[in-house]
Amino acid sequence: MPLQPNNKTVNAWCWYDWANSSYSLVITSAIFPSYFLSLNPPAGKNAWWHNISNSVLYAYMYSLASLLLLFLSPLFGSIADYTGRKKLFMRFFSYAGSVSCLFLFFSTSGQMALITGLFIVSSVCYSLGVVFYNAYIPEITTPDQYDTVSAKGFAWGYLGGMIALVICLLVIQFAAHLGFTPEQIDQYIPVRISFVFIGIWWLGFACYSIKGLPADWKEHKITGQTIIQSYSRIYKAFQRARGHKAIAVFLLAFFFYDMGLTTIMGMSSVFATKTLNLKTAHLIGVILILQLVAIIGSYVFLFIAKKVNNIFSVKTAVLMWVLVCFIAYSIQSIAQFYIMAVLVGLVMGGTQALSRSAFAALIQDEKDEYATYFSLYDVLDKMGVVIGTFLFGWIEYVTGSMRASVATLSVFFIIGFIFLQLINKNAWKK
Repeated sequence: MPLQPNNKTVNAWCWYDWANSSYSLVITSAIFPSYFLSLNPPAGKNAWWHNISNSVLYAYMYSLASLLLLFLSPLFGSIADYTGRKKLFMRFFSYAGSVSCLFLFFSTSGQMALITGLFIVSSVCYSLGVVFYNAYIPEITTPDQYDTVSAKGFAWGYLGGMIALVICLLVIQFAAHLGFTPEQIDQYIPVRISFVFIGIWWLGFACYSIKGLPADWKEHKITGQTIIQSYSRIYKAFQRARGHKAIAVFLLAFFFYDMGLTTIMGMSSVFATKTLNLKTAHLIGVILILQLVAIIGSYVFLFIAKKVNNIFSVKTAVLMWVLVCFIAYSIQSIAQFYIMAVLVGLVMGGTQALSRSAFAALIQDEKDEYATYFSLYDVLDKMGVVIGTFLFGWIEYVTGSMRASVATLSVFFIIGFIFLQLINKNAWKK
């Protein structure tokens, strides 16, 4: 049974976004991509990854992690619902992901296979943890508070990620004053220590958050038969989703516009570094601005949702993403990139927060299968990442320009908007 709204429980839930957003910001968006692009293969050695650029390899790594999630996310979501162990799985993947992040300290130019493996494992664990995190929304609050709680979670995440990033930047910027030798700085030791710090941040705050969430109810044991039957339950959930027009159309819309959104978020740092020759200092400045504006954006679009309705707010954000794509295609200067970052931050927070709460409202009658449904939501998210990032890398490879890749993303947002137009605003119960 869903719990009555409890501020203490909601705050505990929000701390999880605070915990793992440090990973998505520092590892996925800010410091790690720049570090990865700077790596050069050791002389005298040859491997398949030497034949492609680091930016293309990064896109492929991101895509492969998402491909694995297509199979793992619904599997674990279904098992968690059937056995009543959302909290157990959330804890396990948080621990595994944070430890993998810690080991990124050993990532050097001579360890590209290790870097690839650790990045994929940590990315997969991060996303699986988010599946169970999202699935708690219908349990910790009431439908009339879904938008507010979802926006609050994202706002906490943006703030926590920003603070963690600033700490990492201070260590890197003032490495010499902190006792690092020139040789250690040349070996990127301060940068690699930031990966350790993020792993510890993620682990520590996740432990605190998970402790405050509702306990598992543990109805069934986890057995081999449970795992085999889980895909049958997923198929049944998929069939029910198909039979519910609002859910089906929303998931189609989400698949397309989220494909564009996640690709932009995953590849924006690489785009800025390679296309605009943006230095790390400028890139970090842009990311910090983006995080600050995203906090504001979450509440701006929440205000629109309350004044009009949720679906209108989401559609407004999707149209603004089309504008972002056209700006990115024609951008020529750092100043223009800063302006675009403000717009991205504004719509990023609103799109993510309200998409999550909209889906939670649509599935509120699907008792005891919240994780399964959110795993379907996550599958479409990751399928979009697979297709989006692969196309982004492939189009760059074929055309030699990331600008063509960015232009392609606008099509996804337009298709997503068309599907959103087909949804009746009365589909959501309030």
